[in-house]
Amino acid sequence: MLKTIQGIYKNGKIELAETPQGITESLVFVTFLETKPSQWLDIIMQYYGVKESIIFESY
Repeated sequence: MLKTIQGIYKNGKIELAETPQGITESLVFVTFLETKPSQWLDIIMQYYGVKESIIFESY
């Protein structure tokens, strides 16, 4: 059975986000994903909104 659980590698240890149920011992493979800095913060900070072209009036 294959089971994938998210975790984080920190200070030489792997911390799992959850404890796998029903597994007491198993062979594992660890894949390190490349972390790239996100450009979303720059995009969000430069967003000024869109000027509304429709004027809503109350009658």
